[in-house]
Amino acid sequence: MENLSKYQKTSRDTILIAVFGALWGLMEISLGVVLKGLRLPMGGAILTAIACPIFLTGRYFVRKRGSIIMMGTIAAILKIFSVGTVIAGPFMAILIESILAEILISFLGIHRLSYVITATLLTLYTIIHPFIAQGIIFGDNIYKIYLETFKKIADLMQIDIIYLSWIIMVYTTIHLILGISSGWFAFSLATRVKRELNKSAD
Repeated sequence: MENLSKYQKTSRDTILIAVFGALWGLMEISLGVVLKGLRLPMGGAILTAIACPIFLTGRYFVRKRGSIIMMGTIAAILKIFSVGTVIAGPFMAILIESILAEILISFLGIHRLSYVITATLLTLYTIIHPFIAQGIIFGDNIYKIYLETFKKIADLMQIDIIYLSWIIMVYTTIHLILGISSGWFAFSLATRVKRELNKSAD
């Protein structure tokens, strides 16, 4: 009887991982295409802020370490099939996000603060991800190109480069607010779903 209970729990966890992983992947495919077409400057952050409630809700119900990584793997595979080839940037972003999220949740536990911290850090990570991904693909020289580009932009706009730092700070603050909101909503969504399921069971 105990073995049957464990088997049922494992089957339930597997199904939930597959469902939430698929939801994550479908969101990346559908909304990702729209955001890419609109060329929004914070497209990656928006995708991450929407993805967090999906996989964090899944992690709320699947109390098993590594479950977010499995969801991320499913989402990344679906992303590959949607475009027919491996695109390093989005593929790496999904996998890295899932690994970072799993590490944070495993270390911090499952509660509202951990969800807020996780979503916030992941949203902030989207700022530096392009630099990391391009650094891996193109090497260290890409960072020198970026630095020269910033200097040229400052010269062109006839402003000191320090003012560009202020722009970056504002940009980062927007990401921070987006991440906090996403994490707060993720935990509220998970607990709300649990309450509704409990009501249905009664």
